[in-house]
Amino acid sequence: MSKNLICYDSISCIRCYACMINCAVENRARQFRDKNKRYELAVNETKESYYYLTPEIHEYGKYPKTQKITKFIHCNHCENAPCMQICPANAIEKRKNGAVVIHDEICVGCRSCMDACPYNIPKYDIKRNKTYKCIFCYDRVENGLKQACVEACPTGAMFSGTFEEVRREVLKRIEKYESTYNEPFVAYGLEEINNYVGSLGWITIVPKKELEVYKLSETPYKNGVVLRNIAKKSAPVLIGTAIAATAGHFLYWLAKRKKVVEQSSKEEE
Repeated sequence: MSKNLICYDSISCIRCYACMINCAVENRARQFRDKNKRYELAVNETKESYYYLTPEIHEYGKYPKTQKITKFIHCNHCENAPCMQICPANAIEKRKNGAVVIHDEICVGCRSCMDACPYNIPKYDIKRNKTYKCIFCYDRVENGLKQACVEACPTGAMFSGTFEEVRREVLKRIEKYESTYNEPFVAYGLEEINNYVGSLGWITIVPKKELEVYKLSETPYKNGVVLRNIAKKSAPVLIGTAIAATAGHFLYWLAKRKKVVEQSSKEEE
């Protein structure tokens, strides 16, 4: 199966939040369908982790020239998936369609994924001792359906497909917006951002000047994970150095001890 992408077009979004509602509905249905929960419980139970897509409203500029934007907090499904690389329980999997999935039944609640994610996406459920995030509706995609958020969008602000399909539509929209608004636009995540995350499975079309407002970092990384990876790669060298130093110290002590014994023997004679 080829890589699947979702694109969020911030210009076409009318902030109806149908995507968020359908996301919650789909995840409640999963509880009923996949985890054998009674329908009434799946529908009525209050559970934060049913929501994988959350809107965050920002207003920027100075009065009276202010502008309001909606940023969606969601998993970007990174190509290099640092959360998966750091998970000690192997609870995070990257599917063939590009979806990065936390398997609830394997997760041990260590929260390493939270430390690794430069976008601060995984959340921790203290009641269940599990972390959770968007799973890209990988089960729907693998059965020929669109993601729940894409399916619900009434304006086409969210669309998905193969890399080539999404890329073609993204470039067409950017060309149209740049000619209409006479300013540069970007498709954040379509190409590799850096070595830490690679390219993304969730693409965002925004005016270039609003990248910072949407909190779309051009250098996403986490210091702790970078240092851990350096330490991990250099561990064999450090261990070898430590062993060599210990052996050297022992040989030095042995030689010194030999001299002390010889000196004592001479004095006794």
